[in-house]
Amino acid sequence: MGEFCELAVGGDIKSIWDPRNDKEVEAAEGQFKKLRKSGFKAFKVRKTGKKGKEITSFDRNAGKIIMVPEMVGG
Repeated sequence: MGEFCELAVGGDIKSIWDPRNDKEVEAAEGQFKKLRKSGFKAFKVRKTGKKGKEITSFDRNAGKIIMVPEMVGG
């Protein structure tokens, strides 16, 4: 199973998808693209607990992806 976490002001939003289910993958990928277009950065989380890396395209087999809004300084 894949897990998609969107860090949001009102609380985290989580979604899951089965990499073998094309409809679920399509929905998760659509949300990924929507958030990327609005300035979110995406990070693939490694199962080992080591620091993940930023990704720019959706990976249906990623396991866990965290979406972080763009930080704005002031």
